[in-house]
Amino acid sequence: MSFLTRRSRSAFLLCSVLLFFAATPFLENRRGGETLIVLILYLTLVAATTVLSEKRGLFLSAVPLAGASIGLLWLDHVYHNMSFAIAANLSLIAFVGLVCVSLFVYLGKQGAIDRERIIVSVCLYFLLALFWFSVFQLTNTLHPGSFAENGATLAGAIPPSKILYFSLTSLTTLGFGDIIPIRPPARMFAALEAAFGVLYIAITVARLVASYQTENER
Repeated sequence: MSFLTRRSRSAFLLCSVLLFFAATPFLENRRGGETLIVLILYLTLVAATTVLSEKRGLFLSAVPLAGASIGLLWLDHVYHNMSFAIAANLSLIAFVGLVCVSLFVYLGKQGAIDRERIIVSVCLYFLLALFWFSVFQLTNTLHPGSFAENGATLAGAIPPSKILYFSLTSLTTLGFGDIIPIRPPARMFAALEAAFGVLYIAITVARLVASYQTENER
C-alpha cells in the first residue's frame, strides 16, 4: 500500500510539471492567464513537497522553502517588484534543487527497476528543466537583455513560455537557435544545463542498469 501511495505521489508530480510546461504558452497572453500559471506552479510545488513526505528531515526543510516560494511568487505576481522577483526565483531554485537532489539519490538506491523508478526518472528530467528555467529567470532579472530571439534582444520581462522553451531545448541539447543567450552569465548557464542534460541521461542509465544487475545477482 505504501508503494502505491509513493507511486501515486510521483505520478501526481509528473502530471503537474507537464501541465505547467504545456499550459503556460496557452495561458500567458490571456486574461487571467498569468494567475492560472502561478496557480499551476503552486500545484507543482505542492506535488514536489508530497514526494518528500516520507523523509522527515527533507520534508521539514522543503515545507518552508515551498511556502516561501509560493508567497514570494504571489507577491511578485501582484506587485511586479524586482526584489520580489529575485527572492521568488532564489527560493524556487533552492526548493526545486532540493527535490532534484532527493530524487537523484532515490534513483541510486538498490532494488528492482519498477514503474516507480521510471516515473521518478522522468519527473527528475523535467524538474531539471524547471530548475534551469528559474535560473534563467533570475539571470534575466539581474541582467536584463540576457537573451535574444531571431537576432532581436528580448528587453524587459520575458514571457515564461520562451524561457521554458529555451530551458528544454538546452537540456535536450536540441539548440534550435531561435532564442539564444547573449550575456556571459546566461551563456554559461545554458552551457551548464546542456552538460547536465547529457550527464543526467548517461549517469541515470548506468545507475539503473547497475541496480538491475545487483538485483538479479541477489
